[in-house]
Amino acid sequence: MLGFGSAARRRRYREVVTVLRRHGVGVAANWTGVGRFIPFQRGRMGHGNRDVPRSSAEHLRLAMEELGTTAIKVGQILSTRVDLIPQEFAAELAKLRDNVPPVPTRLLIETIEQACGCPLSDLFSTFNQEPLAAASIGQVHRATLHDGTEVVVKVRKPGVVETVTEDLSILRDLAHRFSGFSGLGETDLVAIVDGFSQTLQGELDYVREGRNADRIRSTLSDDDPVVVPRIHWEYTSEAVLVMDFVDGERLQDAIGSRDSSVLKQIASDAAASFMKQIFESGFFHADPHPGNIIVRDDGKIALLDFGMTGTLDEELTLYLTECLTALVSQDAAGLTDAFEDLGILSQPSKRGDVKRDLRFVLEQYHGLDGEHLDVSSFIQDLFTIARRRGLSIPPDVVLVLKTIMMIDGVCRELDPQFNVAAIAEPFVRRAIRRRYAPRRMSRRIAAATREALDASLRLPAQVSRLTTRLGRGEVEFRLRHEGMEGPIENLRLMVARLSAAMVASAFIVGVAIIGASQHPPFWDIIAPTWFVIGTVVAAALIARQFVLGRRKPSR
Repeated sequence: MLGFGSAARRRRYREVVTVLRRHGVGVAANWTGVGRFIPFQRGRMGHGNRDVPRSSAEHLRLAMEELGTTAIKVGQILSTRVDLIPQEFAAELAKLRDNVPPVPTRLLIETIEQACGCPLSDLFSTFNQEPLAAASIGQVHRATLHDGTEVVVKVRKPGVVETVTEDLSILRDLAHRFSGFSGLGETDLVAIVDGFSQTLQGELDYVREGRNADRIRSTLSDDDPVVVPRIHWEYTSEAVLVMDFVDGERLQDAIGSRDSSVLKQIASDAAASFMKQIFESGFFHADPHPGNIIVRDDGKIALLDFGMTGTLDEELTLYLTECLTALVSQDAAGLTDAFEDLGILSQPSKRGDVKRDLRFVLEQYHGLDGEHLDVSSFIQDLFTIARRRGLSIPPDVVLVLKTIMMIDGVCRELDPQFNVAAIAEPFVRRAIRRRYAPRRMSRRIAAATREALDASLRLPAQVSRLTTRLGRGEVEFRLRHEGMEGPIENLRLMVARLSAAMVASAFIVGVAIIGASQHPPFWDIIAPTWFVIGTVVAAALIARQFVLGRRKPSR
């Protein structure tokens, strides 16, 4: 009936509908208040048994866990889009950390041997059959190369590409079907799903993840407190990723085993590394949750999992620095301008409302300097304004803001007195200085000059093509806007009167010049008469224009 294709597609749709229906009952019960009288938490509808009723956000997370790989990954990505969903849902979806049962190791060995084209024994001297970790897309095992190097082998699970491709196709189909739903406002469901799809496709490709790791490592110095494991490219493919093994403890374990002064230094080093990635290299690790950070025995920090990264160009970096500068200086107008530059405020009609919202938010931080400013709370307020005013924040801007919030949250667990603004301030200042450095300014001026010259050289040909199309009747200009008839008519009358005044002035001046130079007969009589008539007409025109200007304009 809905035009579904294969039997597999119909079967998957039935699975999705079944899961959503079951958890949708719980959500509807919460919204209507019926859940207070019907104990769904006691195992009704297959929700599981517990004492406390589940929230709507919990139902959504459970539904995504049941739907598997694609839904889990979409939920993880959606947890970073606080501009689209409330904070309660984002916090719950952030718990989707793909803790799933491992698949049989023999299946992964088959994938490794097929990807590398040789037996496992030719690749590794040892291969631990017990996984270090299992996720929805891949599984990680420890191994040893023949030269004695200890490595971890990340293997993509069999069949996961086909499953994700099928689920993304279903998501895209649903987005097209619901894209015209009036309740969604200006939300572009198709664009959102396309963004999810692009991110997911990137996480399926381990070659891309390895390149991301190499790119971030290239920005680190030898004495940097943050390290990135080395990728062994001779064993790496789209389905297999081999990198150095990092000996250390998870960040959560380090909190309970390290001294507070050490934890404070770790927080400072980690935050500085991410600020350097964001504001200097323009390429950053975009998923800095505690599970992706290892604390080595020597106190250095190792980053893991480079499937989700972000990119900032020089222009976007400048706009972000302007945003932070306006925040510290409590400048609502400057912050509104930064919103426009960032592409958040694309509708001029909403500028006044957004400026008032920002002024109200800034009043809550009045008198605070950068070292005492709660950046995470402010970013959360920005997301709230965006949702309330129907603003669409570009995905790359959302990613960097969410990354800063995650860094702030992780580092506050290590050091309760931590403030990310104090760490970011010197990087922001250096970014501004680089922007306005004489060498860069001269390069930008030269580039702008070349663009202007190229445009001027192309202009004659473009005008020629346009006039040719106009002559053929291929181009037609129309101006039509409901409710603009009155103002347009007033504008037409004003232009007509202005034209008449210009013609009359030119005529008067022309007659005066001719009379003064040629002095025709009876000029002594004509000149005063002409002056009086001209003065009366000019006074009448001025008076008429004054009276019309006081009238209420047509709407």
